[in-house]
Amino acid sequence: MMRKDKRRVRALGVLVLGCAVVWGPGCKKQEPAAVASLDAGVAPVAVAVRDAGPVAEVRKPLRFSGVTFAYKDDDLKVSYTLDNPGTAQGRGQTCLWLHDDKGVVIDTLTLGVFSLKGGTSDTFQDHPTVARKFWKQARSVQLFTTTSYCQRSPPEVTSEMLHVLTTGQPVPPGGPAPRNVEEAQVEDFALSNVELSQDEEGTGYFITYTVKNLSGRRASGTACLRAYTGEGCPCHVEETLSGEFSLPAGGSETIKDQIFFDDEKHWDDVKVLRLFASATGCGDAADATNVGFKIDKPDAFREPRELTDVAGEPELDPDNPDAVVDVPDERPVEEDEPYSDSPEDTGH
Repeated sequence: MMRKDKRRVRALGVLVLGCAVVWGPGCKKQEPAAVASLDAGVAPVAVAVRDAGPVAEVRKPLRFSGVTFAYKDDDLKVSYTLDNPGTAQGRGQTCLWLHDDKGVVIDTLTLGVFSLKGGTSDTFQDHPTVARKFWKQARSVQLFTTTSYCQRSPPEVTSEMLHVLTTGQPVPPGGPAPRNVEEAQVEDFALSNVELSQDEEGTGYFITYTVKNLSGRRASGTACLRAYTGEGCPCHVEETLSGEFSLPAGGSETIKDQIFFDDEKHWDDVKVLRLFASATGCGDAADATNVGFKIDKPDAFREPRELTDVAGEPELDPDNPDAVVDVPDERPVEEDEPYSDSPEDTGH
């Protein structure tokens, strides 16, 4: 997540009105005190005035303005201004829901956290990752803030629910109303044509599969690949997310994704892999209703070899420039004689 460093804050003046000006609930009208004439030479008597009690903080829904979207290479730049019209501190996180042409939720995103004083506004810029296939299906979005989590349905909102097109423009009248999240069930998905493959260099493995939505409504989910050391072993030694999808009723998609193990040496021990599809991917455990699609690992699939350059040194991963490569220690440099600026040494 990325935020603008420069933020604009506009302070709004807050006028506190006491009971003497406005008779609100619990306020009692008091008669004005009579002004006593003072004789010359008589000191005035101090009149005690009771301090007003603490003013209750007022919470009002936050408001959005200046919303814009820019999409490129799976990066969605979302810019917006939040205004806090109340007097209470506003805290929470900003959420974005993608909706299709029927108003159904495609994906739910968490943009970022915020803290906004009462009577102020602040401008934010967030960069969530959005799959291109999701953004292409989206016709409108909803923006809101919450103190809960963005996937909650129905959402617990602390702001207005701003419904706009993916261009940031208002949704025209008569368009489909946005719906809440409808969580997919395991039985909504069918997996087929599952294959494992290896790249030409033998340095990485991939999984290809087709997922179909068997339900009569849109279903969104994630695949999870689990690896086992044997058919009867109940515990997996590795699990990794293997693609996400959002399919209309009866729709299907073929997905290819690279397989990443936390420990690549496990490829030598793994005998069986199973691919699962559900609403939360690896968040759902394997059980009798979701046994997964079984894949027998080919014997040739061992620990991937390390890619080396022509000099025999390990190559840096272009996708991970921070990767550490062991470099032989250099021979210590012999120290020169201590420097001295005395006349005997410099000749001056």
